[in-house]
Amino acid sequence: MYYTKYRPQKFTEICRPNEAADVLAKQVQTGKTVHAYLFVGPRGTGKTTVARILAKALNCIKVKANGDPCDKCTNCESIKSGSYVDLIEIDAASNRGIDDIRDLKDKIKLAPTMGKKKIYIIDEVHMLTTEAFNALLKTLEEPPKNTHFILCTTEDHKVPATIKSRCQVFRFKRATVGQIVEKLNKIAESENIKISDLELKKIAEASLGGFRDAETLLQQVVEGDINIDSLLSASSKEKYIECVDYLINCKVSKALSIVNAVFEEGVDLYVWVGELLKYLRTLMFIKSGVSESAAEVTDEIIEATKQQAKKVDLKWLVNTTNTLLEAHKSIRSSFIPQLPVEVAIVEICSYGLEDDCSAQKKGGDDKGKVARKDDDADDLLEKGKDGSGLSERPIIPMKKIKSQWDSFIKQSRELNHSITALLTSSKPLRVEGSFLVLEVFYPFHKERLECARTRKLLEGLSKDVFGVPLTIKCVVSNEKPKKNDLTDMNVTIPSGVDNKSIIEAFDGGLPIMAKN
Repeated sequence: MYYTKYRPQKFTEICRPNEAADVLAKQVQTGKTVHAYLFVGPRGTGKTTVARILAKALNCIKVKANGDPCDKCTNCESIKSGSYVDLIEIDAASNRGIDDIRDLKDKIKLAPTMGKKKIYIIDEVHMLTTEAFNALLKTLEEPPKNTHFILCTTEDHKVPATIKSRCQVFRFKRATVGQIVEKLNKIAESENIKISDLELKKIAEASLGGFRDAETLLQQVVEGDINIDSLLSASSKEKYIECVDYLINCKVSKALSIVNAVFEEGVDLYVWVGELLKYLRTLMFIKSGVSESAAEVTDEIIEATKQQAKKVDLKWLVNTTNTLLEAHKSIRSSFIPQLPVEVAIVEICSYGLEDDCSAQKKGGDDKGKVARKDDDADDLLEKGKDGSGLSERPIIPMKKIKSQWDSFIKQSRELNHSITALLTSSKPLRVEGSFLVLEVFYPFHKERLECARTRKLLEGLSKDVFGVPLTIKCVVSNEKPKKNDLTDMNVTIPSGVDNKSIIEAFDGGLPIMAKN
């Protein structure tokens, strides 16, 4: 495979900029390496490669002045061939239990056999069980003198803070398109491959910043004689941007056609929708003004995302992301895998955007104002006073909500009696930006009030009653009402709401009786 054949063997062979390679080479050069490292970053960005180079440098007989291993001595050759007994690589995904770590602890006590240092590389370390992490923690606290640990993970949030605090942490960023194209060009020259720069760029963009993915795609295109466009159509970042554009513009059929094309090409929909959610997360970061480095994508994707971020508001992004998150959970269990995603697309395109879509089709001053029902939507989130984070600014005072709450409930009868019953048993707590937070007693109340259809109805009602469209968000109370005494709940059933609607709203779970 190209990604193994052309894997860097020295720090100087790693594409720059790469902070980890620079710092580690300097530590080797000055003899100031530490006993434990944690390498964090997306797959295919060089974590394991750098770990092996560090292992070589620590055991190299003729290490160079710049910290590079010589790559020629017996130790370097053994590590390169995978026969060096003092380099132990462990896949935590398949060796994640406490017994595996105990076995590791027993072997650590033995001195190095071939070289100066014994190196343990634990890949996907976040997969270890809690018990295994606790056992590893004790080893990291009191490591043997000539032993080094290099932990690698794609999900650092799953690694306990106690482990992180005992390691030097290095973060590996996604490679830029330029860096990947440069690497692919070198491979193409070595393999005498005739391929255009445009084709290499397409491969680089589809790899989403991962060298290994790019090298695998190149080999697949060259050796399989496959058309690049057909190979990359489902996974390229252009498809995610295109799909979101269709959602923004309420083009249901176009968005559905992308999902069907992805499914027909044999792409795992669960993975594809997961990547789409990652893109929406990036879009939300850019729209919110969060640092671009937090997005964890290539510069090229950020530039394209900035352009798309101008077309949407944060409220639409939150609703769209939540809807797709729910669909993502259902894909695996659905008899028709694509159905949850298709339903989500239809829901997203019905978030009250019909008027906006019609306006866009007509052109004029309304063009480009898709998903912008409220001119203040962009100001819902603003920088905190200390500049350290984001804080929400309510668009309506809570005092006004409380004063008109009875009127809101009364007018909800025109929408649906079940909704009225749900609102009657809830309590307005606060306003967070464009969200009205209600306290409810049961999870199924929360589910019903937050479902897309009910949310849409209540947004329209809130605009009529309060003057601004508010999205309902519920929190479940820690307290539960007494089944035999509802007087403490201060529930007053409005006239015109029949018992059948009340029972339906509560799934028959509460013996609700109307007060006279």
